[in-house]
Amino acid sequence: MIKYLLNSLFFGALIGLSTASYMIGLEKIADFHIKNSMYPMFLIIVFVIIYFIKRFTLYFPTTVHEVMAASDVEQKHWNSFSYLLNLLGSWMSHFAGASLGREGTVIVLTASLTHSLKLNWNYFKPVIVSAALACATGQPLLALVIISELFKTRIDQKIFSLIMTWVAVLILKSFNVQPLFSEIIVDLNFGFWMKILIVFMIAINAGLLSQLYKKAFFYLLEFFKKNRLISATVVIALTWLLIQPQFKVVHSLSLDMFKLIQNGESDWHNLFLKYSFTLLFVSLGFIGGDFVPLIVIGSGFGVLIANKIGVPYTFGLSLGLMSFFTGTTRLKWTSLCLVYLLSGFTVTLWAYLCLSMVRYFSGPLSLYKKSGII
Repeated sequence: MIKYLLNSLFFGALIGLSTASYMIGLEKIADFHIKNSMYPMFLIIVFVIIYFIKRFTLYFPTTVHEVMAASDVEQKHWNSFSYLLNLLGSWMSHFAGASLGREGTVIVLTASLTHSLKLNWNYFKPVIVSAALACATGQPLLALVIISELFKTRIDQKIFSLIMTWVAVLILKSFNVQPLFSEIIVDLNFGFWMKILIVFMIAINAGLLSQLYKKAFFYLLEFFKKNRLISATVVIALTWLLIQPQFKVVHSLSLDMFKLIQNGESDWHNLFLKYSFTLLFVSLGFIGGDFVPLIVIGSGFGVLIANKIGVPYTFGLSLGLMSFFTGTTRLKWTSLCLVYLLSGFTVTLWAYLCLSMVRYFSGPLSLYKKSGII
């Protein structure tokens, strides 16, 4: 027990340092994106590099889905340089403009650290996955909800996950790395039936779109693995599209898009592009997460619906924020907890109704399970 406690403290510090260095690298890449426009040409080179890495390594997980699916035997065969390769691969993918998020990479990097330290994968898998995701959101208490909803664990694993996350978040704060989310002040000064209407529209929209996303993801994942020539052709086409100025808004690290959404500005055209580009890049194997894009898509549609109906956009923002993530992962309680931490109890009552409906309309598939069913 004492050994696992010390491991949690030490590993929490490693997660914090690893996440801080990764995020600082992304900030440098974001500065590069502002000053340059032809960097999508690098997409082809990145795709070739990642292809050969995966081909000549025994086991090389690059997505949350692959980390979750890894057995204890497979984990022992991870490449010794998996942490470094994933870190550099994610930086390169974002540098090239691939429409990806960052939180998924934090989970993959943390899993690679577990392998490097030769920790017990069966014991630490739920601990590090929940800690890494909670760390990326900047909310330590979220780790307890994630590990309880996603895994069957003992009480000591839950405690160690919380400790690990708390240490990691303290490290991030010391490096002044800011979380993606900030408090949402929600305006609830409009009618009851209008609230019901917003809840239903966001839930149906997020549920059906996330169901389509999951089915397309699992299909394309296998399709691109079996048809490398078609994959390469798609990458070339995406490279040409991303060079066009009008597509810059959906490049990686397009946090300006999320800032606009948080200020009540949302456009269905850009949301559709973000949806499509994220699906393609993640399916093609570019290294990065899909958590941030899912948040952008969900919150964007929430704001768009609220604006169309003519109610305060903050209500649509708070309900839509975790709607798409709930639909694709089916982690309703994790999403609800984050809504509560950001928006307060009153909004959480409406979010509970919305996310429950999203989970119903999204179907049984999950991006975070080996079988895809949760």
